Amino acid sequence: MAISSKFRRVATATALGALVGGGALLTAGAATAASSEPYPWCVPNDLNVSVAERPAPDDGRLFAITFEAKPGVSCEVQGAPSALTFFNGQTAQDLDVIAPEPGSTQAYTIDEQHPGVAYVATPAESSDPTPATSINFNLPQGGGTTADWPTAIDGPVRIGNIGPQVS
Repeated sequence: MAISSKFRRVATATALGALVGGGALLTAGAATAASSEPYPWCVPNDLNVSVAERPAPDDGRLFAITFEAKPGVSCEVQGAPSALTFFNGQTAQDLDVIAPEPGSTQAYTIDEQHPGVAYVATPAESSDPTPATSINFNLPQGGGTTADWPTAIDGPVRIGNIGPQVS
């Protein structure tokens, strides 16, 4: 049990370290669905998107934007979500967003067995966090989507590339 917990902390720390460094998030050796034919790029209608807060390895906060393929869908993404805009109801919130360099990752295949995840790191919650109830962003190869955001946050916000889920 202690090994599993330690592994989880190390994996989470590794994911957050990749985010903070602005590099590719676990792209080397990333597990993808096997196929000799390339899949089409993912578009919003291919995916169900959700956001959840995860335990952070330091005093910051960590969120996971999860991209699950709809039944029968296999598609690829390459890079990080862009044009992130946080909303409180209908009001756009002013938060700085730091994203990885374009072209800093390999393509990742999302299918029913392999969800994609983009990790979002923020500073620890302050005494005056920015209220947020949803997020709007573009997929790396185009197409905008919206998801519920679970809680108020502080900036700057660091987004990572979409890749495999870290457990």
